[in-house]
Amino acid sequence: MGVEHLSVMPREVERFMEPLPPGARICDATLGGGGHTARLLELCPSCSVVGIDADIQMIEQAQRRIGDVSRFTVIHGWFDDVLAEERAFDRILIDLGVSMVHLTDPDRGFSFRDDGPLDMRLNRMSDMPTAEDLLQSISERDLADLIYRYGEERYSRRIARAICRERPGSLKSTVALADCVRRAVPPQYRHGRNNPATRTFQAIRIAVNDELGRIERVLPLAAAALNRGGRLIVISFHSLEDRIVKHSFRALAGKAVNGLSTVVHVSPMVKEEGEYVILTKKPVIPDDDERAQNPASRSAKLRVIERKTGGEW
Repeated sequence: MGVEHLSVMPREVERFMEPLPPGARICDATLGGGGHTARLLELCPSCSVVGIDADIQMIEQAQRRIGDVSRFTVIHGWFDDVLAEERAFDRILIDLGVSMVHLTDPDRGFSFRDDGPLDMRLNRMSDMPTAEDLLQSISERDLADLIYRYGEERYSRRIARAICRERPGSLKSTVALADCVRRAVPPQYRHGRNNPATRTFQAIRIAVNDELGRIERVLPLAAAALNRGGRLIVISFHSLEDRIVKHSFRALAGKAVNGLSTVVHVSPMVKEEGEYVILTKKPVIPDDDERAQNPASRSAKLRVIERKTGGEW
C-alpha cells in the first residue's frame, strides 16, 4: 500500500465540474484512492460527494486520505448496481483506470511483474470466479475469442492453445501465465516494447470483472441519475472503453452511430431522444507535462455530456 495512485487529468476534471452550484451533490463512481474526491471537497466547501468502489481496499485508502468529513459518503459496490438506485446528482465522475495499487500488489494478480495468484478480481469479497477459475473452465475457442476481443491480441489462438495445454496443473500463478504466453508467440514478438503477455492479462482482467459490460450498463444509468443541467464526466484508457463511451454519448444526444438511428430507450429514466448535449466534440487528453510526470495517463481520454436544463421530464 506504499504506492500512491495519481489522479488523471485533475485540472481538466475541475474545469468541466465548474461551475458547481452551492450544495451540489457529486458522485465519484470510481473512488479509488480518493484523489479526485479530496480535491472536489476542497474545491466546493458546500458540496457533498458520494464515493463508489467495488474494492474495499481502495475504499479504506480513500477514507484514510480524506478523513472524517461529513460531506463524504462511501458506498461499497459496483457502480452500475449503485447508480441503478442512487439519483439526483449534479455531477458524476467515472474514471475507468486501474489503480497502481492493483498493478503493484502481487497478491491481487493483475500484473506479471511479481509472482502472485491468478485472482484479478476488483471485489475480492464477492464469490465471483477468479482468473484461475476462468482459465480452468473456459473452452479453447472461447478463450481465443476473449483474448482477441478484449486484448486485441493478434496471436490469440496460439496463446489460447498454449494455455489450455498447460492448465491442467501448472498454470496457477501470474508468472506461470506470462511465461506460457511468451512461449506461445513468435520469437520476434517476445522482444517488443511491451511484454507479450500484456494484452492477454488485460483481456482476462476485463472478463473476470465484466468491465466492458459494466461500462455499457452504467453510462445510461449515470446519465439518468443526473439532475437537469448535470454533467457526466468519463475518463477511459483504451480504445475498447472509449468506443463504448463515445457511442453511448452519441446515442444519449440523439446522434447517429455508424450511420444507424439511435432511437433507443437506454434507460426508462431517459425519456427523450436528444435530452443530452455532448460538451467535448473531441476527447480531451492530458497535456505534455502530465504525460511526462504520470506515464499512466498517456492513453487517457476524457469525454463529457450534460443533461439539458429545459423541457419536460
